[in-house]
Amino acid sequence: MLAHWPSVAGSSVATSGVAVTGVSGRRALVVSPGRAQVAGWLTQQPTCETAAAWYLDLHDAAQASLCVPESIEVLCGADLPEAEVDLVAVPVLKRGEAELTRDLLQQAHRRLATGGHLVASVDNAKDSWLHEQLQALFDKVSCSRQAKGCVYWARKTSAPRKLKEFACEFAFRDDEDRLIQAVSRPGVFAHRRADAGARQLMLAAEIGSQDNVLDMGCGAGTLSLASAFKTSGLVFGVDSNARAIECLKRGAQLNSLDNIRPVWNAEGDLQLPVPIDVALANPPYFGEDTISQHFVDTALATLRPGGALLVVTKKPKWYAAYFQHVLEDIAIFESSRYFVACGRKPLNSASAE
Repeated sequence: MLAHWPSVAGSSVATSGVAVTGVSGRRALVVSPGRAQVAGWLTQQPTCETAAAWYLDLHDAAQASLCVPESIEVLCGADLPEAEVDLVAVPVLKRGEAELTRDLLQQAHRRLATGGHLVASVDNAKDSWLHEQLQALFDKVSCSRQAKGCVYWARKTSAPRKLKEFACEFAFRDDEDRLIQAVSRPGVFAHRRADAGARQLMLAAEIGSQDNVLDMGCGAGTLSLASAFKTSGLVFGVDSNARAIECLKRGAQLNSLDNIRPVWNAEGDLQLPVPIDVALANPPYFGEDTISQHFVDTALATLRPGGALLVVTKKPKWYAAYFQHVLEDIAIFESSRYFVACGRKPLNSASAE
């Protein structure tokens, strides 16, 4: 019996004391948005024998691995593990990505053994959306509403009536009006479209016919794909999101490109087999400047002396200041609704030795 549903800091609802009667799970899986607190709590329940915390992003999984006990298995991948479980816990953020949540709820239902339970929570006391998604999957959904959110639980009695395909194939044209095929999935940047910022990098980057290219934070891979058409050199698309790497692989196959090398990495030590001539980056805007610096520093470590780094952003001030310390021939120019910040790695760089 799942007697209480714990508070999940920053993501779920504080529902200590809420009775969730009749819910148990010998094998539990948690779709974790944080540091696997729910998985840790489940391992303390007498009915739970194994608990795993699943992540989509390699960085989040690595952070969780540092603080969870050995009894919890930390998993990271493009999809939930195929193994059958008795209980799936899904904390949901009200500001989370709706299509990703729908995708994961459908996967969670499929992984459940018949008679198994799904428990979901959301930090919205007036929620109706999550309730409706669960009602589409389960015959009966119970709810406990609290001051800070809701907890739902349901028992699997049958297979889903209809499976929805959330992956998307789409086409875009590069700066040479070449039609390129791409693949995206919920949770990947950018889903169902070529990002406008990436397009500005396509326009700005001068890629030679034999250049090796690095695409930091490749997302669905549109920039990597466009770059690979311009060079016979290698194009390395780097991302910490497992689905992004999967999408880039599928995009390379759709376009019959054999010079793309997807790199699943979060720490930044890429150890590439060749020096990079052109590095491209489209960093996310969250995380203040930490992620931006990570992208720049990682790219610099791979660049040959004299190699070019180009970053697209809407906030160029930080790059203008940081580039002064690490690059030469610096230029920052406006491009549509964005700015492109670029420079070259100094020829006398210590890494040239």
